[in-house]
Amino acid sequence: MKIPCVTILTALATNMLFASAPPAPLAPSANVQSDVSYLGPDRAEKLDIYLPPETFARPVPAVLFIHGGGWRLGDKAGTREVKIATTLAARGYAVVSINYLLNVGERNEAARKTVLTSVAWPQNLHDCKSALRFIRKESARHGIDPNRIAVAGGSAGGHLAMLLGATANHAEFNKHGLYTDQSNAVSCILNFYGEYDISGRWSFCFAGKTPRQTDANIKAASPITHLDKNTPPMFITHGSADKTISVERSRLLAAHLSKLGVDYLYVEIGGAAHAYDLEPQQMDLRPIVLAFLEKHLGKP
Repeated sequence: MKIPCVTILTALATNMLFASAPPAPLAPSANVQSDVSYLGPDRAEKLDIYLPPETFARPVPAVLFIHGGGWRLGDKAGTREVKIATTLAARGYAVVSINYLLNVGERNEAARKTVLTSVAWPQNLHDCKSALRFIRKESARHGIDPNRIAVAGGSAGGHLAMLLGATANHAEFNKHGLYTDQSNAVSCILNFYGEYDISGRWSFCFAGKTPRQTDANIKAASPITHLDKNTPPMFITHGSADKTISVERSRLLAAHLSKLGVDYLYVEIGGAAHAYDLEPQQMDLRPIVLAFLEKHLGKP
C-alpha cells in the first residue's frame, strides 16, 4: 500500500536537514548525443541523450526530461535543461531531454495577451509518449534499464510529465505516436512548478475549433482528470514567490494526492520565483531529488 507523504520545507530547514549529506562528488563528464531523431524523418523535433560515465555499471536508470515554456517556447538544450541533465548524468542517471511540438503564436505585450495560430494539443503529449517508448526501444543500445525510467519537467514540461505519468493505461492516448508496442509506464514523476489543472487561465493553450471541443480538450489535458490511486510516486517543488503559476496550485495538488493515497514529496521553497533548476539561490535541491530518484529507480 502506498503511504502518502508531504514535506514542506523552507530553504533553511532543508539545508539543515541535508547538511550532513551533501551531493556526492561529480563523476567525469557525461557523454552527450545531440539531435537524435525519434519522431521520424518528417519531424524537426529531436532529443538529446546524456549518458553517465562508464564508471557506472550498465544498465542505468533513466530520466525523460520535458522542457517548459508555456507550451509555446523553450528547448531541450536550454540552460535549465542542460544543467539538470548534466547534474543527473554525472551521478549515474541517463537523461533524455526532448523537443516536442509547440503551439505557434505571438505575444502582444501591449494587450498582455498571447494569440495562437496553431495549437499543439494532443500532439505534444503524443510526442512525449513516443519519446518514452523510444527510450525503451533503444534501451539496450544505450545501456538503459527499461524498467527504471522516471519522467520530469518544469512548468509546461511539469504539466506534460504529470500527464504522461498518470495516463500509462489510457488507451486513446497510447495508440498514437510511434513505438506503440512499448510500455507507457514510468516509475515516478518529478514535477517542477507545473500546472495540474489547465482550466481557466491556460485553457487557450488547448483551444479546439469549437467551444465544445475546447471543453473536451481542457478536461483531457488536465492531469487532475487522470490522477488516481495508481499514479506513480510524485516529487513536487514550487517557489512561494512564483508569479507565473501560483504556489497555491502545487499546495492544492499535494492535498489532492494525499486524498488519493498517492506516494508524494512536496518541497516548497520560500522566496523562490518561477523556472529554477536543481540549485535555486534559496537552497540546494540536489540531495532531495537524488534521494527521491534512488528510492524509486534504485541506485545507479
